[in-house]
Amino acid sequence: MRWYRWIVRVLFAVIFIGGGIAHFVLGRTQPDSYAAFADTALFPWLTSFWHSSVMPNIGWLTIALGVFELACGAGILWRRTERLAIVGMIAFLVFITVLGYGFPAETVADDLLANRLITIGMIVLLLPLLFAPRRSGTRASAGTQNGDD
Repeated sequence: MRWYRWIVRVLFAVIFIGGGIAHFVLGRTQPDSYAAFADTALFPWLTSFWHSSVMPNIGWLTIALGVFELACGAGILWRRTERLAIVGMIAFLVFITVLGYGFPAETVADDLLANRLITIGMIVLLLPLLFAPRRSGTRASAGTQNGDD
């Protein structure tokens, strides 16, 4: 489990830190590109909300999203904030699963493959870290295993 945890933590740190930077850049250079997300929302009310509330405020929302993603990406690397970061990541990924990535799809299967399957897979990768027993420092756990406590 140690290798799995290390690989997933580093992978998600890179993904979320990169995503945060991308939102800073895209929010300034291509803010209209975020309108496509409304096209794949699972609920009509979410599509309306996206067009009426999110897009008029996309400038500051991309900054907030960038900060959130950077915080989650950095947070998963520190023991004290790892679980909070994982919960934040899972919440974000659930939202993206409902919203979709904005890729047009003709069938439900195409929509699942293009807009939802990646985030579902990412959630599945994070769940074992969320439910794993809390880890302690390597020196401390080595001492307690040997009865040196």
